[in-house]
Amino acid sequence: MVSVGIRPDNYTYPFVLNSCAALSDLCGGTEVHGRIVKMGFGFCVPVSNALVDMYGGGVDMGCALVLFEGMLGKNVISWNAMVVGCVNSGDLVSARAVFDRMPDRNAVYWTTMLAMISGYSQNGRPSEALSLFRRMEKARVKPDAFTMTAVISALAQLGPADLANWIGSYVDREGIEQNEQVLTALVDMHAKCGNMGEACAIFEKIPLKDVFSYSAIITGLASNGHGVKALEIFQRMLAENIEPDRFTFVGVFTACCRAGLVEDGMGYWESMVKDYNIEPDADHFTCIVDMLGRAGKLNEASDLVKGMPVGPQPGALGALLAACRTYGNVEIAESAAEQLFI
Repeated sequence: MVSVGIRPDNYTYPFVLNSCAALSDLCGGTEVHGRIVKMGFGFCVPVSNALVDMYGGGVDMGCALVLFEGMLGKNVISWNAMVVGCVNSGDLVSARAVFDRMPDRNAVYWTTMLAMISGYSQNGRPSEALSLFRRMEKARVKPDAFTMTAVISALAQLGPADLANWIGSYVDREGIEQNEQVLTALVDMHAKCGNMGEACAIFEKIPLKDVFSYSAIITGLASNGHGVKALEIFQRMLAENIEPDRFTFVGVFTACCRAGLVEDGMGYWESMVKDYNIEPDADHFTCIVDMLGRAGKLNEASDLVKGMPVGPQPGALGALLAACRTYGNVEIAESAAEQLFI
């Protein structure tokens, strides 16, 4: 276009910048930015919004913030792009600072709040996520299924059963779309709050169960002392030809550990690698070491720790030390302690 003498305008540049953002082409985007300044379009709000969005995609948040603060005519799209960029880059402090300055309480404002709620939930700040959700509720803004999933995940991190019951009632009362993601999040939340009866009931309501919903209920049952039931659900999952992932096996190994099913656990360990091509990670090793240690098989547990491909990890060493303390094995404990503090 440029090579044949056609000059881009304020309508063309945003499309070009959006393409650079989609391709993560910072070099190309920077070159276009230079042309924008040279051609005098730097103060055009739609062009500036596209620049903020491009740099704010986790590429150069510093540049995005400078551009944003220098804009003379910010509109709702400008504010939303800046907040979402900060959230996506993990800078929740800057995201909240920009969000609290938003002048308009319109549809875009509430959409931006949804991004903030999701950001807080995904970054381990559930109290802030719940606080913003309460503001949405007070303003009678109905969240979508994506937002509800983030809020439910936040409540799962907080833990109180009364909050879990409240959000479950809220979903029913407000007629929130109960898709697979929302229902799976509810299963996970109730399980983490220790309410396995409700978790199991919701799990059975999921019309199209997938690896995520199965992993949630298996891990929940295992963590709450229902190891045998968790393994029954796992067999049901396999019978439905749903392939387990690494998170599923964390739940399976936890179930075997809590139920004392060492032979089953080692069988699943072999199957994970052989049948599903999943290489054991630190969480898997920790579960198996814990299982062997609880069963008094300290030599096997110690050998497994020593054979970890990435070297002994704190979780596995901690499980081994706990077993040594239970069974009074000083020799293996001293060896594990030396590795822990290397």
